Amino acid sequence: MICYILDVILIFYGIILTILYCRLRIKPAAKAPANNPKKQPAEGGIYAVRLLILMFKKTFKMAHDGKVTAYRKVDGSELSHE
Repeated sequence: MICYILDVILIFYGIILTILYCRLRIKPAAKAPANNPKKQPAEGGIYAVRLLILMFKKTFKMAHDGKVTAYRKVDGSELSHE
């Protein structure tokens, strides 16, 4: 008997969610606020990635040429030179 009650609750829940979803999809764009600012890219956008790549290339080139003098681990501690 309780299964029938739970089935009815689940059916009503599904119907209500479907109605709410359809209302959102059918809602005309004219009711949307007109003062929506256009989306702005994240700070720097793709150029920040390019800059980071250039910095890595420069660092690796300096390391390859032997111009890097400080060696540190990720936690900031010095590497031992043995």
